[in-house]
Amino acid sequence: MLAGALVVAGAACGDDDSSDQTTADQSDSGQSEGTTTTSEAANAEAVVKTSDSDLGQILTTADGMTVYGFTTDTNGQSSCVDGCASAWPPVTVPSEELPAGMDADVFAVTERPDGTYQLKAGDWPLYTFMGDTAAGQTNGQGTGGTWFVVKPDGQLNQGDAAASGGDYSY
Repeated sequence: MLAGALVVAGAACGDDDSSDQTTADQSDSGQSEGTTTTSEAANAEAVVKTSDSDLGQILTTADGMTVYGFTTDTNGQSSCVDGCASAWPPVTVPSEELPAGMDADVFAVTERPDGTYQLKAGDWPLYTFMGDTAAGQTNGQGTGGTWFVVKPDGQLNQGDAAASGGDYSY
């Protein structure tokens, strides 16, 4: 069922110290949320995970691309479509069902205007950024004063310095 999940490809991060953790709820295996798991099945199911970055612990896709929230999104619904979605690709999942192993206290699924399904954390539909060309980059942080990395608890990290990259705000 998860084979159709879209995960943005990216290169390995040279600064990665292999301390990435899955955000999946591991209650059925006796592990607590946020602990590292060695189960290949659990790792394969994780659409997003917790990773260390210069901005502290943040959510990334399974292959390490930073995940962002857009403050213009309201009521948990995506407002980033067309050109915006090209610059800020949504983190999609194959159906309205939350992928197995994801913590329902943090994550949910919302339907996008185009009928696809997008993963969200807290109130924020999740996106990656075309300006991040390698895993671990946070080039979108603070863009337009509306795009911020997402912390493992689903909150946006709005306290750290804004990005100095190009204008990709929408």
